[in-house]
Order: sequence, then C-alpha cells, then structure tokens
Amino acid sequence: MFVVIVGCSEAGFFLSRALAATGHEVAIIEREPHRYELLTENMGMVAMLGDGADREVLRMAGVERADAVFALTGVDATNLVICQLAKSLAAGTRTVTIVKDPKHEPIFEELGIDIVVNWVQLALNALEEGMPGRPLRHLMQLQPTGMEVVCITVPTGADAVGKRLGDLDLPPESIVSLIIKHGHASLPTRQTVVEAGDEIVAAISIGLEQAFYDIFTGV
Repeated sequence: MFVVIVGCSEAGFFLSRALAATGHEVAIIEREPHRYELLTENMGMVAMLGDGADREVLRMAGVERADAVFALTGVDATNLVICQLAKSLAAGTRTVTIVKDPKHEPIFEELGIDIVVNWVQLALNALEEGMPGRPLRHLMQLQPTGMEVVCITVPTGADAVGKRLGDLDLPPESIVSLIIKHGHASLPTRQTVVEAGDEIVAAISIGLEQAFYDIFTGV
C-alpha cells in the first residue's frame, strides 16, 4: 500500500514510521524546512518540501497512485482542502484526517472525507473509559447514519438487574444487538434477563449515550 502523509506533526511522524515498519510505501509532504531536514537527513524518510494544499505538490508526491492520503497539518481548513484535492486527483484514494474543532466534523463528512477522527472525542472516550464507576465504552460510529455502537457494563445494584430487556424503557432509536454474560456472547431477546456484570452492546443514536447509560446503571 502506498500512503501520502501531509504534515509531519507528532501524529504524522509516528504514523509514517509505523506504516514503513510494516512494509508500506510512505511519502511525506512537509512545508516547514526544519522538519523536512529532520525527516530526510536524520530519519532517512522519503519526504518532499512543499505545501500539501497545492495540487501540483500533491501530484509530484504521487497522490494519483496513492491508496490513502492522511491530512495531518493541524489546521482543519487546510486538511479539508488537502482531502478534497486528493479526491479530485484520484477518485479511488481514501482520505483520512483529524479535526481539532468538533464543530467541523459534520462538514468533513458531508463533503465526502472517508475517515474523520475527532481528537476531542477520542480524549473524552479515553477519560470516560478509565474512570471508575463509568462503565461505558464507545466502540465505533456508524457514519453517516448518525448512530454509534457502545458497550455498557451493568453494575451491581442497578435497577435494571433482574429485569427483562423487553420491560426496560429503552429509547426508540436504540438496538441491543449483543449481550455478554460470564464471557459468553449471545443474541438477546425481549425475554433476556439483565444480570450484574452483563456487557450490553447496542447501536444508539448519537446524543443518547447518557439516557441509555442511565437505564442500565441507574439505581
């Protein structure tokens, strides 16, 4: 796989090293001369000095044959331009970027950027999953459906313990798709009884996390 990475921030640097170490061909576009020199002289990486938001620079870097383009400049507007240019030069190329302002995420998705990573949400998820008494994990977003997959661990003493799934007042925009009891996964039914320690995997509308969480953990 051939990957073009635009912007050698810390994320871009470690990503490029990881990809190269696993046998992928990587080309980096960096506009800052001191970073470019560090990449080429000290790290021995294939890099090009230039502006990744320039069509000709992208073409010279080989974007037309790239399997994926990562826009990691640290500026949302610049990353969007890079992804759109990459799509115009090679329709089959997958575009990946990180957004710093969560408000920009829907814009990227509407304009067809393939993978949009919200670093604020990633940080919140990591904090949330590491906090005692907050047994909810975000597994993935189902773009562009407006839904996400979450996993909730039912704590001892929750009101839901001992009740059947069919008796719980779940939000209409939610689907319990899997339940893990004592390490064994099974497809739930309305008759499935919730027990302490159960892991509930569900698809829910984004924004309903708190309501869904309260149903399975509230007392």
